Amino acid sequence: MRVYDLGSRAVHHDESLHGYFAFQIFNGAGYDHNPLMHGMFLFHSIATSFFLFGDGEASLRLPMALFGVGLVMVPLILKPRLGQFGALTAAFLLTFSPAFLYYSRFARNDIFMAVFTLALVGAMWRYLDEKKNRWLYLAAALVALGFTTKETQYLVVAILGGYLLISTWKEIRDWLYARRMLSEFSPEASFMVLIGTFTLPVLAASTAIFQNMIGFTLAAEQGTPGVAVGSPNGGGWSIAIGVSAAFLAAAIIIGWYWKRNVFLIAFGIFLAVFILIFSNFGSNPGGVITGAWQSLGYWLAQQDVARGNQPWYYYFMIGSVYEFLPFSIATVATLYYMFRSGIRPWIAAAIAVVGMIILAVDSVSFTNGIVRGEEKDVLTTVGTAAMLLVVAVALAFPFTLKTSRFNRFLIFWTIATFAAYTEAGEKMPWLLVNVTLPAIVLAAKVLNDIVMSIDWQKAWSNYAALLVPGVPLLLMMIWKVALNDRPEGVGGFVMTWVLLLVVGLLVLGWSFLGGRIGYRPAAGIAALVAVSVLFVFSFRAGWVASYHNGDIPREMLVYTQTAPDLHDLAKEIEQTALLTGDRENLKIDIDTRDAYTWPWQWYLRNYKQASFRDHTENATEVGPDRAIAVINANNYTKTVSSIPTGFSEGRRFVHRWWFPEHLYREVTPGDFFGKFTDREAWREIADYFLYREMSSSIGSIDSYVYYSDSLPLVPAQ
Repeated sequence: MRVYDLGSRAVHHDESLHGYFAFQIFNGAGYDHNPLMHGMFLFHSIATSFFLFGDGEASLRLPMALFGVGLVMVPLILKPRLGQFGALTAAFLLTFSPAFLYYSRFARNDIFMAVFTLALVGAMWRYLDEKKNRWLYLAAALVALGFTTKETQYLVVAILGGYLLISTWKEIRDWLYARRMLSEFSPEASFMVLIGTFTLPVLAASTAIFQNMIGFTLAAEQGTPGVAVGSPNGGGWSIAIGVSAAFLAAAIIIGWYWKRNVFLIAFGIFLAVFILIFSNFGSNPGGVITGAWQSLGYWLAQQDVARGNQPWYYYFMIGSVYEFLPFSIATVATLYYMFRSGIRPWIAAAIAVVGMIILAVDSVSFTNGIVRGEEKDVLTTVGTAAMLLVVAVALAFPFTLKTSRFNRFLIFWTIATFAAYTEAGEKMPWLLVNVTLPAIVLAAKVLNDIVMSIDWQKAWSNYAALLVPGVPLLLMMIWKVALNDRPEGVGGFVMTWVLLLVVGLLVLGWSFLGGRIGYRPAAGIAALVAVSVLFVFSFRAGWVASYHNGDIPREMLVYTQTAPDLHDLAKEIEQTALLTGDRENLKIDIDTRDAYTWPWQWYLRNYKQASFRDHTENATEVGPDRAIAVINANNYTKTVSSIPTGFSEGRRFVHRWWFPEHLYREVTPGDFFGKFTDREAWREIADYFLYREMSSSIGSIDSYVYYSDSLPLVPAQ
């Protein structure tokens, strides 16, 4: 599923960047760390793929596909906690998850992060259970690999560290009061110390949040003249060096007094991986500095930029379109544990809901310009307080539930991850991989608990198999009652009551079964059948997104995408170069307006005579020696008159297109709540969910391609 037809999809803008700079490493030109494109692990992985299999679209995506395959096996580490069926279920859900399938076939870092994150969670729980140092050494390598892959590793470490901190706060308190030594820490506290000492040296750039107070630039913002974004400037360098040295010294001292032998080995593993990858295996020593400081500094400086400019409810929305299966199971399971845990979780949930309502009102007020002046400052303060309240309650909520320690962790991991990515400034569809991962593991554990709690022999002997057709039939009847139009008059009245009668009989049948085998097993079997029904829709969503609409932005996963037209044109140019005999010397002119350099820079990487110029200026003309010219449609009126004689009439094609985001960006609270009672709105949602039908057309920006008449061939029309 991951490797099949891997190179057929048009190369996305970001993929072209990753592929081109990895190609530079492969061909010896080199590429040094730039936090704009995250860590160096991706570039070395792709360059290795090019070395082994040649440079092409399939080999560009092959490392991600192989990691996607490997991810399916990672739940084996958690088998002692998930159970045998749970580990198999987690692997199954990861295999068919729409987000994981799509981004296992996409040249970005997120599938790498999923492997490292899940493996780190597995190493943590294996160490807590077995207390063997090998899991600490594995964790050291995984933490380092995460930092060399993407800055979201800071969120991963913060979430795991937060869970361990809350779980072991008494030990931390006793240590601060000098009642306990570091060497006496429990496995939970020890693992927290380990990942904390790894993270502390690369956390030094976090002090940049105070740069306005101290008057020195520790992480330069976008547009600072002569300074890379996220880097110190002037006197800020001295402070950055001093802070980094202090953080590193603190990490070493803490590790030394914890378990010095174990720490030195683990820290050595961490440094070896971190330094080798960021320094390009020794050819760029400065990469260690940018990796240790600028990685975090860049994204702190970019937080307010909020690239993508997505609304706060973005992951609620895209998650419900693609990852409804694990999120539904996780939500129902959490509610179930709440009902079993008394009043405390309900109080926490109520406080969180109030805080989220305040945040929503705050967001809408700012977006629509409802408040100004002093009211804006007050609302900002209230919104910040509400956000802190929601975060605090969300972190404490899982610890109010009466369930196993591992279940509490999975619920904590799921909620904290969702909250962290919701609060983060940049929201993108590929980040859904990170948001969904803990929900899949929680869903697998819940399904394992259900399956293991049922006496299957007793259930089947009492006709529980009737639930297999019964539950889908019940769901179908509810669907028809809720959404389908019925004729007016007596016919519609009779049809409605027939549907309700069928629903009643099905519920009565389930109640009868519950009386024979127990209501909890009957509910569990019904839930498993319902999950199977949802899986059919989940499988279809992933299949269509990955193999049918892979580069067509009817899918929200596709976001802004290079159009298939451009991919086909790149093949056409390649055939032209071969047929004319010019090969890499074919002369091509690319108009770079609207960032059109990408993905052409990737597609034309081997062409020595390709020129990239912005044709917005009137003085920019297509040279008469050019064989092919590609002109931005926005420059058409300027350029068409300056096309040299002897060129074919321009052929228009779609260069880049995107999902019509106004369909969900312009939703107000009134619109949102109004849709609950609007059957037509529900039908529109169902049409998109099932068939990807939209009430608005896909947005696009086009180009024109011109061929010189000197070419001894006729372009395809």
